[in-house]
Amino acid sequence: MLTRLLKLSKTNLVYFAAFILLVAVMLLSDPDYFWHLKTGEYIVAHGALPAGDVFSFTRAGQAWVLHEWLFEVLLYLVFAAAGDIGVKTLVVMLGLAALGLVFAMAKRLSASDGLAWIPVLIAAPVLISSLAPRPQMLTYLCFALYLAALLAFKYAGKIRPLFALPLVMVVWVNGHAGYAIGIALLVLFAVCEWLGWLAQPVRDPAHKRRLLRLTQAACLVVLASLANPGMFERWLYPFQVLGMTVNAVIQEWQSPDFHWFPAKAYLALMLLLLIANVYAARKPDLTELALPLFFAFNGCIAVRHMPLAVLVLVPFTALALARSPFADIGARVRGSALVCWYMARRGIGRELGKGEFLLNWLMACVIALCLPAYVQGVRQEAKAAVPDVKIVGAADFIAARGLGGKLFNAYGDGGYLIYRLAPHARVAIDGRADLYGDRFIEDYMRVYGGADDWQPKFERFGAHLAVLPLDAPIRQLLLASAGFREVYRDKYYAVLQRDPPAQKAREAA
Repeated sequence: MLTRLLKLSKTNLVYFAAFILLVAVMLLSDPDYFWHLKTGEYIVAHGALPAGDVFSFTRAGQAWVLHEWLFEVLLYLVFAAAGDIGVKTLVVMLGLAALGLVFAMAKRLSASDGLAWIPVLIAAPVLISSLAPRPQMLTYLCFALYLAALLAFKYAGKIRPLFALPLVMVVWVNGHAGYAIGIALLVLFAVCEWLGWLAQPVRDPAHKRRLLRLTQAACLVVLASLANPGMFERWLYPFQVLGMTVNAVIQEWQSPDFHWFPAKAYLALMLLLLIANVYAARKPDLTELALPLFFAFNGCIAVRHMPLAVLVLVPFTALALARSPFADIGARVRGSALVCWYMARRGIGRELGKGEFLLNWLMACVIALCLPAYVQGVRQEAKAAVPDVKIVGAADFIAARGLGGKLFNAYGDGGYLIYRLAPHARVAIDGRADLYGDRFIEDYMRVYGGADDWQPKFERFGAHLAVLPLDAPIRQLLLASAGFREVYRDKYYAVLQRDPPAQKAREAA
């Protein structure tokens, strides 16, 4: 394996260039990233998981399901050791590792680099658009590992990889609630394989024994999912999150907008799979039909599910292409007189020989040295116009003045305010929608939007400090009728503080 890496092939060079580019262009501005980082810091500092919420004043002490604690600890340790560049490297490595695994699967199933590259290149925009310093990255990699083990079982008869899946599950269940989709993948695959075996006119006893081993591995995976601080409680958590009505207003739970380029690529990949299967000489079996359809359907329901869908679609699309006339067309093109004449005369491989790898390494060094510098220069120009995190100035002001206590804020800003101001200030809300619940978030949205009953609901919060975007409806209402005054303002945010007389009057009431 090490020798193959040292001999930097064209494929590895492409991956290296993509890695450097993604690390260079990636922004650490995802709102949830900041509270994940702060949570990891808290766990490392205290050597234990918090018993209840420690970041908000509206849910202080309430039970908090830390289903992502292991990833948060890893995230903080990487940040503490290598800073922002370390976090970016971690995220890109996880994303490209998942993509690399499905590319390897696609190559094995199609027996062709060319047919494997087609779905991978179409799927790449979807995965790249999902790169963020969040626990979902761990789910992408673990999901790809599960898929690789199952496809190796189906198409290569390998059983040993199945019994590594419980160990992966122990990491997964403590790193992200997406572990449930791994169990769903395994169960769906096992059911389809059993049904396929039962439908055979002549049932192979050897195949039955293999299916029994698959079932044993699935049972072990389910048991391994109990290796978490909440045990059985963690089984209910994914269903509680999926059942929240507030998901209807959270962007990542919305259906994809097919005007968006990654969504167009996702649609193209689904259409390619459909067309390839229609014209395939051998039609898909139940497993080859059910798995892509199930995950493609979920990807159409929510943007959050699209990366998992493309991880499934890539290998099955490559397999369908290999069974379709497209493979014959590629073989005919490669065997045509013109291509053979060119390949016979180009002589590049023979002239360079091992020197080709040296040339690839030289190109890799140029990319590593020049590309980040170029991207950084472009980013500095863009950042001068619009900062990556617009609330930085307001947070700096609050920290410099030593302000703290109960802080009313916009939903998307809670994570950064936790990162910058906790424990001296506690936020009203942040991206942990499951912690706050549907009813609280509905009340909060009415207050933030300035509904008719905003004032009594706001007073129940008891906040004496607010940091809000300039276009927030509640900002003008607080200035006009709630005894707040503006103590800071920039191009994007304002900090409001309740006047001392108004604060005393409220306390007296």
